[in-house]
Amino acid sequence: MIGALLLLMVHSATAEPARFVTVTQPAKRGAKKKIAKAAPVVSREQMELAQQMVRNSYALSRGLEPRQRVALMTRLLYTMRPEVMATEKKQWAEELFVLAQRLPTNEAVEVDSSRNAAIATAAARLAVYDSDRALELLDSLPSPVQKLSSQADARSMAARLVFAGYMRNHGALGAQTLLAHGQKWSTEGGFPYGASAAALGKLRSNEDAAEDFFRKVLLIFERGREGLYGVSEFASLLHQAVAMEAVFEDTAEEAGGSIIRQLRKLTENEEVVLTSEQKGLVVDALNHVRVSAPKAYEEARKTSPALFAVRVERTAVQVEVPKVDLGLQASFRELAAAMRAGRKPDELREVIARGLQLVNTKYKAGACADCASPDAQSWALVSLAAFATPLTIATQLNSIEDPFWHGYFLAIAGQQAGQPTRVADPTARSVAGKEVAEPE
Repeated sequence: MIGALLLLMVHSATAEPARFVTVTQPAKRGAKKKIAKAAPVVSREQMELAQQMVRNSYALSRGLEPRQRVALMTRLLYTMRPEVMATEKKQWAEELFVLAQRLPTNEAVEVDSSRNAAIATAAARLAVYDSDRALELLDSLPSPVQKLSSQADARSMAARLVFAGYMRNHGALGAQTLLAHGQKWSTEGGFPYGASAAALGKLRSNEDAAEDFFRKVLLIFERGREGLYGVSEFASLLHQAVAMEAVFEDTAEEAGGSIIRQLRKLTENEEVVLTSEQKGLVVDALNHVRVSAPKAYEEARKTSPALFAVRVERTAVQVEVPKVDLGLQASFRELAAAMRAGRKPDELREVIARGLQLVNTKYKAGACADCASPDAQSWALVSLAAFATPLTIATQLNSIEDPFWHGYFLAIAGQQAGQPTRVADPTARSVAGKEVAEPE
């Protein structure tokens, strides 16, 4: 390695003290110096246009039905760096938190999961700007119905990120505040065990504080109000606590025994048939106990053999390969070739207009009526177009007639124009005649 230093101890014949001599290795032949590439420069005009695209996208969202509006606002919260438009994004996060709760519930698992994910996203993004306010919003959510629940509720999903942000801002002193919030949420079950790992991580340097925190969480768990998901989450927390050496062995074994008792209580009713997801939670919890509390695990094998009879059949999930839109593919390649050739802006805009016409036709025809985001090819084309002509892409996107897709593509273009990367730039680097995308 160029410039490497070898520390050599050189002794003289007269037993002088050892000296350190610095020897520089010669550079290897053919070695090339790595030159750090500067990030693309964004002018004030371009940044203002990018932010205006994002604001226009938000304005379009106000006329959409709730499901589409939630999808678009979620995209906007992740557009550009967090500090860009921070005041507006904080306001949008609170707005999304309220809006997402109006989405349908008690329907298919996918519907509930989407709703919970949207609520969690809003709280997590708000925590970036104000973690205390995010906790207040989580306090306002109703307690979930636990029973044999096999999926995370909105508050548990959000708490993972909110707790992590809160601990970053408040340090170890924030652990007791988080514990107090968790106690309020868990009157009928639903303590955020998974999120509590962030607090344990901050406390582990203080052995007694970490042990005290975990034992308080264990007392809450031993009230026996959790469903299978909650039990599995506590088992996971136990596993993490043991791995980071945040609890004593006796406490870990005590917690392992409590997990076994609650699993037995939840599964002993022969009239209740567990779903494959619920069986998976039982198996996961037992595996965590096996690793973290081996004595409790071996005792359970003797006293609760029915638990170990639970088997999970893992079925392979078929991944649907998206169909390639040959028209969009050709349009992307045409624009990439025009950029390589250094074509004039007017010529680039003509190419972009033809591509956007294909995008508009596709979504106008209802090709993706139930989609929450555009297909990868349309996304790539709009992103490349914004990279090629950042000052005029907003005007060209007016050709997208559907308000939801118009707003979504404005958000994509605003992201690329305001925070450009070379990922979509076909002129970035060429190796053996092939484009190589550089990392974000």
